[in-house]
Amino acid sequence: MVDQSGIHDKTFSLSADERINALEQFRTSFESFPDRHQVFDDLLRLCSDEDETVQEKAINVLETVFHLVPDKEKAWAELAGLLKSVSVPETVRWEVINFLPSIFPHVVDMKQVWDDLIEITASENSRVQEKAASYLETVFPELSEKEREEAWKDFLGLIGTENQAAWEATVLSLVSSFAHVPDKRGAWDKLLRLTEKESTYSREQTMEALILLFPSMPDKTKVWADFTALAGSRYENVREMASDALILLYPYQEDREKVWDDLIRLARKGDNYVRGSAADILARIFHQQSDGEKVREDIKSLTGERYDYIVQRALEVLGPDYPQLFEAKDSIEELYKLAREKAPYAKWKAASNPEHEVSRKKSGSSLKEEK
Repeated sequence: MVDQSGIHDKTFSLSADERINALEQFRTSFESFPDRHQVFDDLLRLCSDEDETVQEKAINVLETVFHLVPDKEKAWAELAGLLKSVSVPETVRWEVINFLPSIFPHVVDMKQVWDDLIEITASENSRVQEKAASYLETVFPELSEKEREEAWKDFLGLIGTENQAAWEATVLSLVSSFAHVPDKRGAWDKLLRLTEKESTYSREQTMEALILLFPSMPDKTKVWADFTALAGSRYENVREMASDALILLYPYQEDREKVWDDLIRLARKGDNYVRGSAADILARIFHQQSDGEKVREDIKSLTGERYDYIVQRALEVLGPDYPQLFEAKDSIEELYKLAREKAPYAKWKAASNPEHEVSRKKSGSSLKEEK
């Protein structure tokens, strides 16, 4: 029979070798100990041992035997408490949080796991924050439908974190979890409202999340409407990010005439950055419109006080291959003639010139600084 009392006494020995010997016996004979919860407590304590070798050994044994602990809910609570404690060395918390995914399957109350992870994301250690946030996507699908509704609110609360690493992990977890949200439209709208927050950083994080989420939204027409509305936001960084995203969104829209009209509206009313983004797309799709006369009138309506960016864009991209564009009296008419004759090549050429996209970025914009 295992002498638990004697092995327990070894965990307090001044000799690191004896403490390590006790840990090895815990690992090999865990199921034979009469009081396994006492063993678990010994392991937790040794995780913060002053000797690094003892720490490492204790953490490894703890991961190995967790599934054998009789009261796993209580064991999880103590483990989560260790991760939340500011008195526990950061190196220990980092090592412990790394093995959490291996024990998730053995914990029944996943809502408690979720709540603890949310609390751990407030840790002072940015690496621990990031890890906790990255695990949210694993736990979210295990929650009940009602719990997921509440958990989505936790996601939104984390969006404002100032720690970039934790934010990136949060956004990725949020995007991965979106497929399991019962009310996707409601979840999308709640996220959308965060674009009005006072914090510049929070707004940019929210926009990043929306851009990553849009392919999972069933109603792409609503997504387009929301982003064209965001392109008129009072906040510069929201306007810029929304207008940049339109190039990703428009291929999903079946009503190309509606897309055209929305882009013309932005090209007329938006600021310089938004007008440029709208015009870039207009230059790519003008030859796809059925009503050529209307398109010509729309483009001509952008001339005068506002620089004809669409024509300029097409000339920059297509000019090297079609020098007749520079010689034409009416550039718009010549563009249409070209579109009728060689539209597939013209479209490919216009879509394959990323240099102009980069040069159009405004210096000093919040998005450029972030990227």
